[in-house]
Amino acid sequence: MRIIKRSFNISFLKILGLLLVLILIQSCKAYKSPISLEQAAKTGEKGYMKVTMVNGDEYIYENIEFSGDTYYGVKMVNGEKIKTMLLKEEVGKVERKNKTAFGLVGITIGVASVILAVLMFGG
Repeated sequence: MRIIKRSFNISFLKILGLLLVLILIQSCKAYKSPISLEQAAKTGEKGYMKVTMVNGDEYIYENIEFSGDTYYGVKMVNGEKIKTMLLKEEVGKVERKNKTAFGLVGITIGVASVILAVLMFGG
């Protein structure tokens, strides 16, 4: 630790720590338990859905629609509705974003970050 303190200015390390906390907050997301593609298409709830393919690829859609015999992942790009065809045999699982858990975790981490910042810069 002494080598790090000698190499860098202490205020630089405080700013670096604060930036790391902000990055961790930004990447925090929670999803509900997996549901089937049929259930995702039938539900009328608004919110993001993470579709994990059998090969491991992950895609985020705002909605899943069923039209004819085909499922579509729907998202808005530049104000335009984009539909991506989803083949049932290639979809591994579908998870809906859990808004309540994300809010609770976000508030907790936000309060902890403010306390950390006060301790770092105030002390």
